[in-house]
Amino acid sequence: MLSEAFSFLFAKCEGKFKRFGYLHEAIAIDARHRRCQSAWKSHLENTRSEIFSAISKASKHKKVIILGAGAGYDVPLDDLERQFESVVLVDVVFLKSIRKKAQTSSRITLVEVDLTGLITSLEPLNPGFDVKEIRSIPPGDLLKDADLVISCNVLSQLPINIQNWLIKAGVDEDDDELKSCCRKIVTDHLRWLERSNAPVLLITDLERHVSAVEEPEGTGIRDNALYGLEFNNLDQTWIWNIAPSPEIDKNYNLTHLVGSVYLEPEELFDISY
Repeated sequence: MLSEAFSFLFAKCEGKFKRFGYLHEAIAIDARHRRCQSAWKSHLENTRSEIFSAISKASKHKKVIILGAGAGYDVPLDDLERQFESVVLVDVVFLKSIRKKAQTSSRITLVEVDLTGLITSLEPLNPGFDVKEIRSIPPGDLLKDADLVISCNVLSQLPINIQNWLIKAGVDEDDDELKSCCRKIVTDHLRWLERSNAPVLLITDLERHVSAVEEPEGTGIRDNALYGLEFNNLDQTWIWNIAPSPEIDKNYNLTHLVGSVYLEPEELFDISY
């Protein structure tokens, strides 16, 4: 806990991102990775495998963009550096380890940006604001000139801090309009990816599953991680043992169902609600 506190105090992070909770979240994920390395191993290997497959399909290898790069645990950075002239890592905050890696490489560029485009406009909320009027604005030119775009385990995370901020501002957490707003953020990210001129690899959480340690396998509570959105076609799926007992609670395990989809330019995601 002390190391996490020091990380929070000395990490480089824009004030608005810190106020929305992104720095705290990044540090918590980093700490959980250290505690749960064995449990996370297969998920990280599956993610890297899908990235390797996407690299092999790309016809050009000048520029790759990784959205939600985080600390880079699920990204084969060394291989991307060998394969591409430019490796662009995108996230709202980067911790010391990934900053150090970027400083030693002429090919890696870090881009700190809000993929929803909402934080600046939502921070100074006025009384009586209408949740229905909230519209995400993904950074328009970010994907320009890419030869491969990878959205890496970030889709389900995009609405979470926005949702928490709106709840703090007085929106009822059970409000249907809030859930619709969060689902729209997810959908807007997918539509933005579809407009890319490059092939796209999407890797995302699909479901969350909470089960008691002593329950039979396959029982427990399942929750859609994408606010009701579902993919009708997936290339691969696997289980991420994200928080085995006692990480969150000694009596419960948390696992995620994760899936991947690879799109060629002009192809669309097959989704339903």
